[in-house]
Amino acid sequence: MTGAEPANPGDRTVAEPAPCLTEEPTGTGPSRCDAGSPGCPGSPGCRNNGGLQHRSHNPTSSPGSGTGTGSGTATGAGGAGQMRPGQVSTQPPTPAPVTPGLADPGPDIVTGARTGTFVALTFHGAGDLALTGRALTVAHDNGATFSVFTVGQWLAANPTVGRDITGAGHDLGNHTWSHQPMTYLNQAEATWGIQLGSDAVSQSVESPGLLFRPSGTPTSTPTIRAAANACGYQRCTSYDVDPLDYTDPGADLVRTRVLAAVQPGSIVSLHLGYPSTIDALPGLLQGLTARGLTCVTLTRLLTAAT
Repeated sequence: MTGAEPANPGDRTVAEPAPCLTEEPTGTGPSRCDAGSPGCPGSPGCRNNGGLQHRSHNPTSSPGSGTGTGSGTATGAGGAGQMRPGQVSTQPPTPAPVTPGLADPGPDIVTGARTGTFVALTFHGAGDLALTGRALTVAHDNGATFSVFTVGQWLAANPTVGRDITGAGHDLGNHTWSHQPMTYLNQAEATWGIQLGSDAVSQSVESPGLLFRPSGTPTSTPTIRAAANACGYQRCTSYDVDPLDYTDPGADLVRTRVLAAVQPGSIVSLHLGYPSTIDALPGLLQGLTARGLTCVTLTRLLTAAT
């Protein structure tokens, strides 16, 4: 059970600009993007060669223009070192630890090993911070860890949440800067969004990591993969279980849909921005435990697959 999420599911914290309408593959109808048409600096690659090189760029430039006047420094009203939305750090990120399955080029990662007992709950990171706090508490109380693919704008506006997530033992990944529907973007636009999302993760937790999930589509395309590779991501992460929680079906349906479809090695797509999803978590985790399954981070799931 999979589907394409809306352009900006569950994120009720970002001011809404002029709408960009996209038709969702699931047939849910038009939905609104959370940002206008992205620009591209013309020098997109930031972490080529395994994270050994970082080339800063100016996010104020438009695709292909190669122009811009921004300094590229990461300062803001919150003090030195805090990134304002749209700014890019000039400091090289800490290289991410190598995780088997993520460090080598290949197709989308859809599942882990089917022979073990691990499953991975993965979340779109955006929305009400109180819901994220509740999710972290539920995970702690149930001995579970998960992975959050954060929308860069949300993380830049709330940089401490990234440290809260990783400090509790969870993964933090990149879900692009503004959650555009990526199948509609050209390579320059896609690279721009991935690059800024990577920088937001780096600003929050000092390393961009290796986890990337395309926005607005369950699977990547050649254009998306080329853009991800240019930003240092060798693999895109997909999923094999999708309870369509972004349609807000209620906690019971979120829980029962996941438990009906989950298998050892499953990667489940969920969203932090919906109260019904967070309400479903205690029963979902208990249901997984009753089946002998353990909820772990993607990093651990994919390490166990080797």
